[in-house]
Order: sequence, then structure tokens, then C-alpha cells
Amino acid sequence: MRGMVVCPQPRAADVGAEVMERGGNAFDAAIATAFAQMVVDPFMCGLGGMGTLQYFDTRGAGHGMIDFHNRAGAKVSPGMWEADLAGRSEISGYTLFDDYRSELGYTAIMTPGTVAGFAETHRRLASWEWADLLAPAARLARQGYPLAAHVLDFWARPWAAGVPDGITRIKVSPACAEIYLRPGDRLPEVGEIICNPDMADTIETLARDGAGSFYTGALGARIAEDIGANGGFVTVEDLAGYRTRPGKPVFGEYRGLTVASNPPPGSGAILIQMLQILDNFDLAGLGHGSAASLHLIASAMALAHHDREQNLADPDFTTVDVDFLVSKKRAAEHAAVIRSAAPLPSTPPAPPSCTTHLSVRDETGNAVSVTHTLGTGSGVVTPGLGFVYNNSMKLADPIPGKPNSMMPGKARTTGMVPTMLLKDGEPVIIVGALGGSVIISAVLQTILNIVDFGMSPVEATAVPRIHCEGAGVHVEARVESSQVAGLQALGHKVFQSSHSYDPVMARAHVIARDDKGWRGGADPRSGGGIAIARC
Repeated sequence: MRGMVVCPQPRAADVGAEVMERGGNAFDAAIATAFAQMVVDPFMCGLGGMGTLQYFDTRGAGHGMIDFHNRAGAKVSPGMWEADLAGRSEISGYTLFDDYRSELGYTAIMTPGTVAGFAETHRRLASWEWADLLAPAARLARQGYPLAAHVLDFWARPWAAGVPDGITRIKVSPACAEIYLRPGDRLPEVGEIICNPDMADTIETLARDGAGSFYTGALGARIAEDIGANGGFVTVEDLAGYRTRPGKPVFGEYRGLTVASNPPPGSGAILIQMLQILDNFDLAGLGHGSAASLHLIASAMALAHHDREQNLADPDFTTVDVDFLVSKKRAAEHAAVIRSAAPLPSTPPAPPSCTTHLSVRDETGNAVSVTHTLGTGSGVVTPGLGFVYNNSMKLADPIPGKPNSMMPGKARTTGMVPTMLLKDGEPVIIVGALGGSVIISAVLQTILNIVDFGMSPVEATAVPRIHCEGAGVHVEARVESSQVAGLQALGHKVFQSSHSYDPVMARAHVIARDDKGWRGGADPRSGGGIAIARC
């Protein structure tokens, strides 16, 4: 086996596996897969989005992160929306405005980072030419691809009060509606072929002229002109000045393994804190899915999410004490709270996100875990360019003076946690997920299922899952009634979903090594692709 790609989109995974079969490395495969994801899952990720990537390079570049978060445009001011805030949605915690200004349209857009992020990955790590890695995505966009069920589900599902539905989102701009709606404002059907020649042209321009064309070239000029002419906040100077943030992962420990995840404004430190809290307890002895083990997991989630709300922010603007968040001392303090049965703190629910992930490993041990996203998509497509922009302004706090208050050039915290667990200095688990702050819960439980409960990657992503930020424990329908009653007896308010495989629980994608070798697990809650590059 030359390598493996695991991600929600089977056809995109195929692209990455083919790259490795033809001699490319894991980093080549990750770039090619990511651009294919942007085509076939156009509201989960895209050229107008952001992300965070962890790499492990056996050839000398070492172990590092490339963060490419969206950043607020220069025309943003901290208190500009404070007076008009209508509250937050009851279920998801979205900022609500009567005109959807933070959710839809040009005012929802932050400066995109995705193209710069994958270009930096290419510069540091890839072995193939940039144009060759983008070519499969351009072909998919031009020739067409069958609409996946999970893409249609995102457009068609009921949303929380105050949050626009999928058709409203698509109809924000005529160019978007032209691509994704059929006559009579009808959504396309599952399996219907979607062609996007404008996006193919844009990707081919990036392939020919380089990623710089998106920020300082002809593409950048069109982007800035369109956003500026329609009341957006991103300027030509914002695009020209955009930079990725390369650096080191945040490290912790769990059951003797080294845990590496992403730095702020991502939530890697919070995932590590959860794991280190649970390192104080014998989960395996309590049994998977028992009320006792679920109580410990939910409590660790609630305590760590409270620290996330109080401490996590963009480190370019706010000092974030990462050492405190990942300290064994802080984990022990939280473990003591759990043992004392003291009331758990409650954190406002964070909005779910429209995100994707991919995990890659090649035969030489190179590895990538990358999560990238559009937020939930602004619905804006610049005429002739074919891609949807992010709506990350909905994640910025409209109230001044808070850790995540909006400010020009500032990134908002995210739930993204592309993660690796290492043994003897080598990755043995490569994992991440999609789905807003619930990403952290999905990755946490996937790790626990493998490390503590001895599950295969497929089992680890498929078994029933929970989520807790303190106000209550959300559980899937498959969690047994006796365990729900047990959680309630331990003082938890429990919300049980009617869905056995609830996509709200986020979707984890993992590659892990056990005594049978390397295996992959793709979350069955939506999509799910595992592609093996064979010799």
C-alpha cells in the first residue's frame, strides 16, 4: 500500500489516492484532494474559505502547522453591529440580525485564506508541480460530478429559527443560483450532474498563474472590486496583505502517547485539555457507553469548553495562555471538580459549521491532517468565478471588548482540531472532523474509542456519540435508554436526538495503526470516503 486518504467525499479521496499511486507523496495527495473537495462539496469548503493543516514530514521539514484562518476586512469596526444584534439562535447560538448581515451576502465575508494555505503547503512540502495537483479539480468542475446526498441534505434540511434555509442561501447572488438551482427554484436531485465551468476557469487560472493571482493578480482585482461594489468589508489591500501563520503544533499527553493539535485560534489546546482531564480516570474499566464513562466524558467536555469560552482568541490580538490550557495542573483541577460532583459550568452553544476534513498518510510515513471550511457559505459568487465565499463574520462577536470581538484583520476562534497522536516519535493516529465546535467532541471520542476501548477506525467513527458544552448532554438515538437514565441520575439534563446517526454530532475521519497495520475510518453520518493507493 502506497498510502491512504480518508475524507467525506469518495471522489475527492480517489483523486488523492491516484496521486500517490503515480508517485506523489502525502502532501501532494492532500493538496489535490482538497481542491477536489472544493468542487464536489461547494458549501462545505472552497477557494473562498479558510483552514488549518498539520503535517509530519519524514524527509526533513519536520512536524508543523500551517494555519490559514479568514481575517476580518479593513472596513470592519468593533461596534458597528452592536445596536442591531437581535440575539442568538436558541439551538445553535448564531448571531441573529433581521437582515442576515453576518450570515448571508457580501457583509458576511472575511478575507479568504484557503488558496494561500495550500500554496504554502505546496511550497514547503510537495513534490509535484502546482498545476498538476490542481488539474483533477478543474476537470471535475468542467466535466461535472454527481451531487452527493450529504450536499443536498445541507441545502434541504430544516434550520434553527432565525437561520436562513438552503434555497435562500443559494439565491443570495444570481451567479450562485445559476449554478446550483434548477428552474422554479428547485434544488437538484441526488446524483444529478453539476457542472461549474466558471470554477474550472478559476482553478485553471490559479494553476497557470499561481496562488498569487488570487491575492495580487487579476483574480484578486475582480474579487476586491465585486466585494467593494456590494458593501463588503474586504479590500484589495486586505487580499494583498494576507499571510498564512506557519508554526508548531500544541502538544500534550494521553495514555503515554504524545498528542499534537493546532494552536489558537483553533481549538487544539481544548481537545488536549479534555484528553488530559480524562487521563485521570479509568475509562476502559468503566466500559464503553456506560453511564459512568459518558458522565466523565461529558463533564470533561463541559469544563474544557468553559475554558475555551473564557480564554481562546486570536493570539495576534489577545494573549492566550496555551501553557495554562494544556497543563497537567489544570487538567487535575478539572478532574477534582468532576470527582466532587460540583455543578458544571455552562457555555453558550457555538454555531455548527459547514466544514470538511481529510487525513492522509503515505508509505514513507508522511502524514497530513487538515480541516478547511467556508463557515456555512455566504451564498455570494462573483460573476464568472464560480466559487462561494465564506461567511465567517457570523462567528465574530458584535459586542466590543470580548476575546472574539470583531476587529480589522482579526480571526475568530474555531472548533477545528486537525490532530495526530504519536508513539516513539511517529504518528499512529491521524484524525480530524467537520461540524463546528462539535468537531472537538467527535475527535475526542474517536481517540478514546481507539486508545481506551480498542476499536478499529471504522468502529471508532460509527458508534453512538455525545456532545456537551455544559447546558446539557446531547446524545444520539442509539444511546440506550438505561444509559440516558444513568446520566440523568448523575445530574445531567439529556437531549436525545431522533437520529441514529446524527450529522449534528460532527463527522470524524481517521487513519490509525494497530497490530493489523494501517486502517481508515470515515464517519457514516454523512458522505464518507476511504481510498487506498495501491502499489
